[in-house]
Amino acid sequence: MPSLRYCPQCASTKFKQIDVKQWACEQCQFNYFHNMASTAGALLIFEDELLLVERAINPQKGYWDLPGGFIEYGESLEQGLQRELNEELGLELAAEKFVYFGSFANQYFYNQVLYHTCDSFFVYQLNNRVSLQARDDVAAWQWHSLKNIPFERVAFKSVKQGLTQLSQQNQNTIYK
Repeated sequence: MPSLRYCPQCASTKFKQIDVKQWACEQCQFNYFHNMASTAGALLIFEDELLLVERAINPQKGYWDLPGGFIEYGESLEQGLQRELNEELGLELAAEKFVYFGSFANQYFYNQVLYHTCDSFFVYQLNNRVSLQARDDVAAWQWHSLKNIPFERVAFKSVKQGLTQLSQQNQNTIYK
């Protein structure tokens, strides 16, 4: 959680934490809620392989993750995922071909702030191996067999949950 000491509205020091996500100012009655953030990740599948990316930044630098990231104001999950895929891998994929797979709760600790997230995952069936470039916060990328996902090197609990669910399903029934 953020360590908030001053009211953002009146700068009073009488800004107190009420519960895990709420702060209130005793002076001006301003309330702040540190709500859950939304993310979107892509399960990019070609034949029987899944694309994983190596994180270039903390948290979990060097671990495998799904391409994707935080959704910005005014974006839908699909629009945010399109933007992130372009920023991270140079991919331009049609949003209407994303198939919702599921969502999982997660925690993302960054810069001494704990963010609670709702991570939504979308399947995208590729017809061929697309040209990729590791950019932004991606150090590298690699195709992994759906039968041999390196769970011990996966960055986040939510991604592990999604990949576990994916590996337990027959991949042909996910997106057809």
